[in-house]
Amino acid sequence: MFLNTEKFKCLIVEDDQFKMEGIRSHLSEIFKDRIEMVGCQALASATALLASQVFELAIIDMSIHSHEPQAGAGSPFPLSSGGLDVLFEIAYTGNNTHCIILTQYPDIDMDSLPIPVDLAKKEIFEKFGIEVAGCVRYLENDNQWKADIISILEQL
Repeated sequence: MFLNTEKFKCLIVEDDQFKMEGIRSHLSEIFKDRIEMVGCQALASATALLASQVFELAIIDMSIHSHEPQAGAGSPFPLSSGGLDVLFEIAYTGNNTHCIILTQYPDIDMDSLPIPVDLAKKEIFEKFGIEVAGCVRYLENDNQWKADIISILEQL
């Protein structure tokens, strides 16, 4: 679907700037000017964006911060399952946003249990009834994640 779509919006939820730039660059290579990317680093900003805009695609890191760092706002705290909360928000909107989980960790924390990335898609559906397009492990010095993202996009 996306590989043949004229133009669409993608939400990227990622708190690591290096990873964010890598994702943006990769998506730009694939889609050129057919994609509008909106990035955020935290659960609070992702929630606000989802309440005000419609996205056809979301790429979500599972471990994000509570809110964006701002002077006088208190320190953001890490949420190991913050990405799941973003998935719940997307499911709540009912906008049919396709979601890809992209995490650097080998496991995703679900109900305080570590679920291997390759089993997470099925587990998220079974536990929460949320359909994700795919779950990808991001390794900094390995481009396999890029091929995995393309493979998932080809199936949509």
